[in-house]
Amino acid sequence: MNLKVADFFIGTFAGGTVAMVVHLTLSSQSNMLLTMVLGGLIGMALLLPLKILLMPFFGAFEVMIPLGIIGMGVGMTAGMLSTLPNISGYAVIAWGDLAGFIIAGIIYFSNQRYTEQ
Repeated sequence: MNLKVADFFIGTFAGGTVAMVVHLTLSSQSNMLLTMVLGGLIGMALLLPLKILLMPFFGAFEVMIPLGIIGMGVGMTAGMLSTLPNISGYAVIAWGDLAGFIIAGIIYFSNQRYTEQ
């Protein structure tokens, strides 16, 4: 069974989830640098149980690397976006979904290039 399509769904779900939690947790009156650091920490802590849960089914490479990058990258950018006063939560979540999908795609295609014989 080819589970490579699930990598894109996992990345998109993880990115949107991190962006939503970071946006709901951090206030818009905070300092942008502080929310960037806190968003990265929240993203890493939030995706750690998901990594442990999904690793036996999909493999360590397909789970640990993309979710680590998504947790840190989306958490930091969603934290910075959350400080903007007039930004919608839907825009932050859409950014997280898009970033998660793109990161999963980059990891997938780079893995394809290295595993060709």
